[in-house]
Amino acid sequence: MQILRRLKETKVLENYSFMTILSVLSALISFFIYPFVVRMTGTEAFGVYPFALAIVFYFQILIDFGFDSPSAKAIVEHRNDDIEKSRILSEVFSAKLLLFIACSILYCILVLILPDMRQNKLIFILTYAQTFASVLYPTWYFQGMKNMRVVTYINIALRLLTIPFILLFVRTPESVWVYAMIISFSAIMGGVVAFVYIITRDKLNIHFVSPKELAPLFQDGLPFFITSLTGQLKEGLLTIVVRYCFGYSEVTLFDIAKKLVSIPRMFTQNINGALFPEVMQNVSVQRVKKILRYDRIIGLVASLGVILLAYPTILLLFGKEAIDAAPITIILSWSLYTWLVVGAYLNFVFIPNHKYYYITINQTVALATCLVFLSVLFIWNNMITIALALTLSGFCEILFCKYITHKKELL
Repeated sequence: MQILRRLKETKVLENYSFMTILSVLSALISFFIYPFVVRMTGTEAFGVYPFALAIVFYFQILIDFGFDSPSAKAIVEHRNDDIEKSRILSEVFSAKLLLFIACSILYCILVLILPDMRQNKLIFILTYAQTFASVLYPTWYFQGMKNMRVVTYINIALRLLTIPFILLFVRTPESVWVYAMIISFSAIMGGVVAFVYIITRDKLNIHFVSPKELAPLFQDGLPFFITSLTGQLKEGLLTIVVRYCFGYSEVTLFDIAKKLVSIPRMFTQNINGALFPEVMQNVSVQRVKKILRYDRIIGLVASLGVILLAYPTILLLFGKEAIDAAPITIILSWSLYTWLVVGAYLNFVFIPNHKYYYITINQTVALATCLVFLSVLFIWNNMITIALALTLSGFCEILFCKYITHKKELL
């Protein structure tokens, strides 16, 4: 009872509850909509969308530039100072807007010169449009303010609004672009609503900051940018490898496996996300060790749950045509364990000790080991190899985190 009372007092329980509600409802919507879209459009036609998304995520990372984590930490430290919060929001908004403009120019050039992108240019352009949402939608701000209920309300409302449009207009292989348009429009509208909320409800003054004043922000965000880039380079690269080694149908199967794993991942990663603001205010070795211990248990249970449900879930939702996604899902299920444990080390060991460069090195290790494991493709040209490469690289991350933590006596 004391633990629950303490969690309520610090709003950790509320924060986690709303993040979990968002995850649950998002999962239910995905369970309903995603299989419908794949069945209506077919695995070959739909494969273009996750392939486009894999490329767009690289630009998304560049636009975000690692600003979110240090900015959330700054909001926690100045949560009662409206002037400082306005300054932080203005700097992040200005930096992301400048990066969005530069990335948009580069992306348009790629659409014109690369055959795959040029042939499906409408899908690629509409998919890219959702990156503008991150310019307007500071989820990190609400996390730092321990006010994730706002994010929950906005996201769920807009997700529910997309359902009738998807059911009505996404009915054939040629309508994949309509699906991309609906998803991007929903994301942008979420950004607009969040932006208006901050200005009107929190009464913060968000203004454009000149580029020369943004140097410290870029300096703080650089380690996180490199970390995100190397992490996404790994997952995005695998989707691209699947496309060119196998085909668009296999891209869809790989995406189905990742989607099924991502649903329990949303639940588990919310634990660390909800705890982050509170732990930043009161870091202790015993507290972090306890979080690591519980994260290992939760990660193991989540992984075993996906293993047990993989085959029946895919048969129920996607049919026999997608059954080849099941073994891939089973292998990727172990990444639930590695994501949660590695996330605990990054958020509660490295960040509080200002060891940002170890986060970068950790992701570099993950990328390097993934590429090594991926080289087996030259011997065994099978989708299973790709899933194994991603999962085994996650366990290498855990070994690196444990080694550095012990060597540097961080715990």
